[in-house]
Amino acid sequence: MRSALAMMAVSALTLTACAMDADEDAESRYAPVAAGQAIKLEQKNAPIPGTAYRMAYRSTDAHDPTHLVAVSAEVMIPRGTPPAGGWPVMAWAHGTSGIGLTCAPSIMGIGGPQASFYGSWLRRGYAVVATDYPGLGEPGAALYLNAKSEGMAVLDSVRAARRRFSALSGHVVLLGHDQGAQAVLAASALARSYAPSLQVKGTIALGAPYFDGDSGHILTQSHGARRFAPGVVYGLLLGASLGAADPGFDPSSAFKPRALPLYRKASELCRGDFFGAVEHAGLTPDNTFQPDAENALAPALQWARYPSLKLTSPVMLGIATNDTQVPPAQQEKLKQALCSAGTSVSVHHYRVEHSPLLNAAESEAQTFADRSLQGDALSSDCQ
Repeated sequence: MRSALAMMAVSALTLTACAMDADEDAESRYAPVAAGQAIKLEQKNAPIPGTAYRMAYRSTDAHDPTHLVAVSAEVMIPRGTPPAGGWPVMAWAHGTSGIGLTCAPSIMGIGGPQASFYGSWLRRGYAVVATDYPGLGEPGAALYLNAKSEGMAVLDSVRAARRRFSALSGHVVLLGHDQGAQAVLAASALARSYAPSLQVKGTIALGAPYFDGDSGHILTQSHGARRFAPGVVYGLLLGASLGAADPGFDPSSAFKPRALPLYRKASELCRGDFFGAVEHAGLTPDNTFQPDAENALAPALQWARYPSLKLTSPVMLGIATNDTQVPPAQQEKLKQALCSAGTSVSVHHYRVEHSPLLNAAESEAQTFADRSLQGDALSSDCQ
């Protein structure tokens, strides 16, 4: 199945490459096929103070670095004349939206809340490049919470956008929420070796998950075993991703019979509908996970670990103290791990729940981004 998926990805790349814009320059058209290349670009209507595009591009297969996968992203360019050196880039990594093909933000479109969020960064003078992650928006297997896959997709989206838009700078600030917070921390860890043409100036991670050797239980036992918990949703998504990547995975080794119908729906329903379906089915950690679920899901829990926590640019962690989806204790543990690795970390706490964190942290995130780009000395909360 792995080889079949790889062949599908290459076929998708080949077919899409044939449909590239007629005005694509000859250098891009005949350049060797590689990660970080745009495949297709189309302008789209969006209520933002700038111009929006949907872009398909190439990224590296996290399971097989000799293969490429097609990924989609949104690219937004501010109005006006770019500054000397080009528009700095805010690379945005979205939170959990699902693992189905149509769960990609670039397919869902830019609605009011998204337009407001993107607009605030565009007016501040940032171009925005927002990946969908592999498997969302373009054919392929979605590797949910695969840190390396997400991180490479973030970096390749910026590289591809810069190849199509000469007005974009190589100076990048990474911003992500929830799953996206994991993605940007991974991208920062990979940037120097994987995408040396980019200069990551700072990383903003809001509501970041953290998996280490003993933290798989946050999925299987979170918030009381006999009532609904978000860890059930995330565990099913992780299991469905593992099943797509590994044909030898037996879902009954991780999930009890009552949960198996929802395991099968995990790759079909997007976040809101899937949360509702899981809760409506009465699933709880107790009736969802087998006693040995952590061992059964171990390969996916392993791919969820960060490539490195020693980052060369400063990090801002935003933690929602009322978070019921990503336990604040795990986020504090991540902060300590980053500090122990030698990363400069500033931590900001907000008395909100998980989802409102993005809006609550907006002002401080933008200030952090501006100061990172300017090379200002930023305070660290590491002891």
